[in-house]
Amino acid sequence: MAEFIKNSVCEGVTFSYMAETRFKNSRQGVTLIVPISRETAAANALLSCVLTRSCKKYPDFYSLNRKLNSMYGAALFPSVRRIGDYQALTIAVSGLDDRYTLDNEKISAQLAELLSMIMFEPNIVDGHFNDEDVEQERRQLIESIDAEFSEKRTYAIRRCVNIMCADERYSIGRYGSSDDVKAVTHKQLTDAWEKLLKEAQVELTLVGSADPEYALKGFSEYFGNSPRKPKRVAPQDVHPTQVRHITETEELSQSKLVMGFRCAYSDDDVMTIESSILSSILGGMPTSKLFTNVREKQSLCYYCTSSIDGNKGIMLIDSGVETDNLEKTEKAILEQVDMLKRGNISDSELEDAKLAVKNSFKSLMDSPSAMQADYLGSIMKKNPLSPLEAAQVADSVTKERIIELSQKIELDTVFSLVGN
Repeated sequence: MAEFIKNSVCEGVTFSYMAETRFKNSRQGVTLIVPISRETAAANALLSCVLTRSCKKYPDFYSLNRKLNSMYGAALFPSVRRIGDYQALTIAVSGLDDRYTLDNEKISAQLAELLSMIMFEPNIVDGHFNDEDVEQERRQLIESIDAEFSEKRTYAIRRCVNIMCADERYSIGRYGSSDDVKAVTHKQLTDAWEKLLKEAQVELTLVGSADPEYALKGFSEYFGNSPRKPKRVAPQDVHPTQVRHITETEELSQSKLVMGFRCAYSDDDVMTIESSILSSILGGMPTSKLFTNVREKQSLCYYCTSSIDGNKGIMLIDSGVETDNLEKTEKAILEQVDMLKRGNISDSELEDAKLAVKNSFKSLMDSPSAMQADYLGSIMKKNPLSPLEAAQVADSVTKERIIELSQKIELDTVFSLVGN
C-alpha cells in the first residue's frame, strides 16, 4: 500500500503525495495550521468557509460552481479542526481522476490551479470580501456552533473540557464562539488571510494517481517567493492539584456525566497508538470494562464510553445516567480505572482492543478524504505513521505498556449536567 511522500516546498510548507489507484476521484488540499487563539479562531474559521465561495476569476458562488461542474462535477470542501493546541483550516477539492477523463484531459492540473486561485487570489474588492459571501457563511457557521451546544451530550463534553482547560488553548472551540463569529469584521477577515499565508504551517496534500508535479509546481510558485515564519507552541504538561466537581442544571430527561482525566502526552505517534488501545480496553468497545461492568452488570447508565486525544494527553469518559445514579456511576467508573492501573487486564481484553484499533487504522484507507484527514491528524507529531504502520505498532503493544501508561492517568474534572 502506498504512503505519503513528503517534499519541502519552502520553510513551513510541505507537499505530500500518495499515489493511489483504487479510487475514481483524486483529492487535493491545502491545510493552514496555527496555534489556536481566542482572538483569531472565529475569523480563521469564517475565512476558510468564505474562501470556497468565490475568487477573482470566478467572483461569485454561481460562476465558481459552474467551473466545478465543467470539471466532471468537482467539489470544494472547507473544514476546520483542532489538533491539540492548534487550529487546522483545510480547503480541499475532489475531482475525477485523470485516468477516467475524456481525451486524456488533465483535470488534476485544473484542480490544482483552481485551488491555488482560491487560496491566493480571493475575491477581495476595496479591501474586503464579498458581503453576501461573508454573511451567508457567518450564518451557517453560527448555526453549526449552536447545533453543537443544542446536543446535550456534546454540550456536556465541551463544558467539561472548557472547565478543565480554562487557562489553556485546548479550551477554545475549533470555530471560536458564536459571539465571536457574529463580531468578525471585514478587516479581521482580510487580516486573517494575510497573516495565515505568512505564519501558518502549510500542508499541501494530493491523493490519487495524477502527476504530482502539476500541484507542486503551482503551489511552489505562490509560496516559494514569500518570506514565512510558521509559529509553534510548546505543549503544556499539566497535573491537577485537586479534583473539581461542577454541576449545571438543564431541562433534560437524562443527566450527563463527563469525567476529564490528564494522561501521558508525547509528540511520538507510537504513544498515541498505545493510548488508543488503553482507551479501548477501558471504554472504547462493546467488550470494554466500562460497557461490561458499569453499563451491563451494574445497570448504572445508558451509555459509558472513553475517548483519548493523543495530541493533548486528555482522556474523557462520558455517560448518560439517571440523576439518582450520578454518584454511584462516578464511583463505578473510578473503580474500573483503578482495575486498569492494578493490571487487571485479561488477554482477551487486550487482543480485542488491539484488533479494534488496528481495524480503525485500516479503515482510514477506504477513501481519499479519510487518508488525508488521518495524515493531517498526526502531522504535529515528530514521526507521524501511516495507517498501516500504525496498525503494525498496535499489534505489538504489550499489557505491561498499557499498565505503565495507566499509572499516569489523573482525574482532573467531573462535570454533571443534571435534569430538573
